[in-house]
Amino acid sequence: MKVDEVMTKSPFTLRPDQTLREAAIKLADLNVSGAPVVSETGGILGVLSEVDILEALKTHYKALKMLMPPEITFGISFVEVVKERDAIRAFQELKDVKVKDVMKKPITVNPGDKVENAIKLMVEHKISRVPVVDHEKVVGIVTRGDVLKGFFRQVGQLVL
Repeated sequence: MKVDEVMTKSPFTLRPDQTLREAAIKLADLNVSGAPVVSETGGILGVLSEVDILEALKTHYKALKMLMPPEITFGISFVEVVKERDAIRAFQELKDVKVKDVMKKPITVNPGDKVENAIKLMVEHKISRVPVVDHEKVVGIVTRGDVLKGFFRQVGQLVL
């Protein structure tokens, strides 16, 4: 089975200069967990996933705390303390972060590749989607769900 038999054609894409906040809202509205990031001409630049967005949320930060009494005889001693902050405030700050700042390097397949190649890449790189690229332009996307649906269709045809 070939990639073009199971891929989603003309997938939703993101632009590198969109904010993470805009991207997160769009992904949620469309109920997708990630998307290719493309140039104005449709060339693949990267991939952004919900995981990338969650990693960008600065809900934890480190602060220095002075130890009293100091651990050393002379001077002042400090220790790093990890503090939590409100996720809502952290999400609001994503309005200043661009997609291009957190997107990952794209791992792609071609429409004529075997589905097994896409599966291998997903497992090897622990990713859920692989953009399908033809002549350097995004023409589709293959997700784990697309692969499973493709196999179920093929098995169904063999049984009948």
